[in-house]
Amino acid sequence: MMQTSYSHTTVMVEPDGTAVVSVSLYPDGRMAMTCPTGGNRAQLWLSHAGARVLIAPTNPEEPTAEDVVTARKLAEVFGRYAAEVERLHALNGAAAA
Repeated sequence: MMQTSYSHTTVMVEPDGTAVVSVSLYPDGRMAMTCPTGGNRAQLWLSHAGARVLIAPTNPEEPTAEDVVTARKLAEVFGRYAAEVERLHALNGAAAA
């Protein structure tokens, strides 16, 4: 079954007044992913269907050792995500054959 890609942002206000913001990206080939290298700032941009997400250290020009650990964790999680998508794609393809 083919799904239409989309992205959305929701803001939920809790009874105590705190706000929870959620950004959901269900991308297709039109998703833009940018991580410029060689400059003076560390940043990762994701953009799709009007939703834009920036991931960067608190001070993108002077990352700390903790920022390095966080970046490595992000890389690990993105790697696991890719492996899960590939695994489920293979299972889906095998079921369709």
